[in-house]
Amino acid sequence: MIVADTHAWIYYLLNKLPSKANEIFISAESGKETIAIPSICLVECTHLVETGKITTTYKELFSRLEVSNNFIVVPLTLEIIKSIPEFKLGEMHDRIIVATAKYLKSSLVTKDKEIIKSQLVQSIWN
Repeated sequence: MIVADTHAWIYYLLNKLPSKANEIFISAESGKETIAIPSICLVECTHLVETGKITTTYKELFSRLEVSNNFIVVPLTLEIIKSIPEFKLGEMHDRIIVATAKYLKSSLVTKDKEIIKSQLVQSIWN
């Protein structure tokens, strides 16, 4: 299982992922890999659609989750919330995403420079 952050999910929707990240999503579409999407990522995406910062629809945002049973949404649980103070990042949503990846003992598909630099989780992008 690999966790995808908000950038990864949006770039997937817009067909703009770099090759290494794209391979992971193609593997999920074909049932060979599981991609976990923290619920906070979908909340962020909803906000980006509402504000017009990304050009996709709510239908597209959520329908791609149904392409394969290998895309799963991970709820924000008490166990994940309790671990958030361990992760000293500037943005709360990034802390939640990293906490989710750590909870799942997974790598994270992200282009976020602060997360990559922190080395809190193994990052995948290019």
